Amino acid sequence: MGTFGTSQARGRRSVPRAEAPLIAVLATGAAHHSAELIDVSRTGARLKGATFPEKGADFTFHAGKVRATGEVIWVEGNQCGVAFDTPIAAAEVNRIRVLANLVSVP
Repeated sequence: MGTFGTSQARGRRSVPRAEAPLIAVLATGAAHHSAELIDVSRTGARLKGATFPEKGADFTFHAGKVRATGEVIWVEGNQCGVAFDTPIAAAEVNRIRVLANLVSVP
């Protein structure tokens, strides 16, 4: 996990993403989709899991104490990308990173 937090903005991404191997939940009405949070930025996240809301679905994102609303942008196989309605604070991205470091320690 030595590369954690060293992501650089590349290509079309304007906001760097931080690796965040931890469980997150996308809640859509009565449905809750648990997934591994692959990476996260202030503007969105990439997740890996068994099921996801459909592309275009609105959701509430939960990871640790961080909450955000947003929209599912893409779904491909067992991964999806989501965009937050309002960027989360850099401190919240850091909070997720710290939590991921704690849970990944053997």
